[in-house]
Amino acid sequence: MRFFYILFILVLLVFSASCAKQPKEVLIDSFEGEINSNTVDFGSSENSSLKVAAERNLKVCGEQSLKLDYDLKASGYMWAARGWGLDVKTANKWLISPEDINWRKYNAISLYMYGTNSGAVVAFDFKDAKGEVWRFLLDDDFQGWKEITCPFLEFFPRSDWQPETATRDEILDFPIRSFQFEPRSAGKNIYYFDCVKLVRVKR
Repeated sequence: MRFFYILFILVLLVFSASCAKQPKEVLIDSFEGEINSNTVDFGSSENSSLKVAAERNLKVCGEQSLKLDYDLKASGYMWAARGWGLDVKTANKWLISPEDINWRKYNAISLYMYGTNSGAVVAFDFKDAKGEVWRFLLDDDFQGWKEITCPFLEFFPRSDWQPETATRDEILDFPIRSFQFEPRSAGKNIYYFDCVKLVRVKR
C-alpha cells in the first residue's frame, strides 16, 4: 500500500511539473524592430493604398505597435501579413517559430486593436499548415485599445479567395504559419495592432 501511495505522489509531482512548464499564453508578435516592406508582407489593389509603419506613442507590448494607414476603395482590397510561407520571406518575424509551439495547449488567438468606433470591419486571417486561409472579423465598435480574443472555433474558411496551392478541406490544420490584417470597409482610416498571443479560454 505504501508503495502505491509513493508512486501516486511521484506521478502527481511529474504531472504538476509538466503543467507548470506549459505557459498559459504565448506572445507571437509584438511588432518590434523595423517595420517596412522587408518585415511585413503588405499591399493593395491599384485603386487603393496601404502604408505600414511602427508606432511608438500608441503601444501595449514592448516599444511599439503596428500602424496601418489606408485608403480603401469600394472595389479594392489590401492586406498586411507576418509569418512564414509569405511572398516576403523576411516577414517571418514572429517571436517563436510555428514548429516550436505546442498548439494543442491553446484554443484562441488574442490581439490588441486600437479602435476608432467607425463601425468598420477588419478581417483577421491566418493560414494553416496546408495553406488554407481562415478568417475572423474584428468590429471597430469601440474607442482606444481593446484586447480581442478570437477562438479557433469561430474562424471560418475564406470563401472569396484561397491560394492556388492551398488544400481546401475546411479542416483547421496546425501549425498556423502566418496571420494578416485586411481592412474591409471602404474609406480612409488608421488602425494600430499589438500583442498577438496564443491563449486558452474557457469554452
